Amino acid sequence: MDRIDIYGRIVEAIEDAGGAAYVVGGSVRDALCGHAPKDIDSEVYGIGADRLVAILAGFGKVDVVGASFGVIKLRAGDDDFDFSLPRRDSKVGVGHRGFVVEVDPGMTLREAAGRRDFTINAISMDRHGNIIDPFGGVIDLRERRLRATSAAFADDPLRVLRGMQFAGRMRLTVERNTANLCRSLRGEYPALARERVWGEWQKWAAKSVEPSAGLEFLYATG
Repeated sequence: MDRIDIYGRIVEAIEDAGGAAYVVGGSVRDALCGHAPKDIDSEVYGIGADRLVAILAGFGKVDVVGASFGVIKLRAGDDDFDFSLPRRDSKVGVGHRGFVVEVDPGMTLREAAGRRDFTINAISMDRHGNIIDPFGGVIDLRERRLRATSAAFADDPLRVLRGMQFAGRMRLTVERNTANLCRSLRGEYPALARERVWGEWQKWAAKSVEPSAGLEFLYATG
């Protein structure tokens, strides 16, 4: 049984328990770009973490290390799956870690998508292949435009460097308002953990198809 079949069975079990699961983020973005996603990342609505863990345990080994943040990993045979619960992030300090996270399975898809960094990462897909795109990410992807999903983008300064490596990897150009949001975060750069900064530069260096596009993003955002 391949991982798509396994994933379908997992989603059916989630639906039988009264929940709903959607493929989200980079998994959808990569599929729309014609690339086979390396991982299947899903967001689950309508059920809590304990119920979700119990369901996933019937399919393989569950890692609940990230459960307090609404993230649960599953190893089913040779395949890895990430399941998350929708959450609200409240900014209480500076930098990437200055947040209080509240898991809320009752959130709507639009509310949950609104907390994602860029519109191209705020697209969801149900198990039938139907696309849910509340912020116009499909058009932005087609037009190679990097645009913040909402003003909440400014809550996390690491997103500036994420934009840099996305630009290099997918030949994207930053939209003006998003560039201004990035520029407003310059003062928070020293608060970022060095390993997180390195992680984004490493992705730019290893995965860029047009590295100069990432540097142009940094220039455009100050």
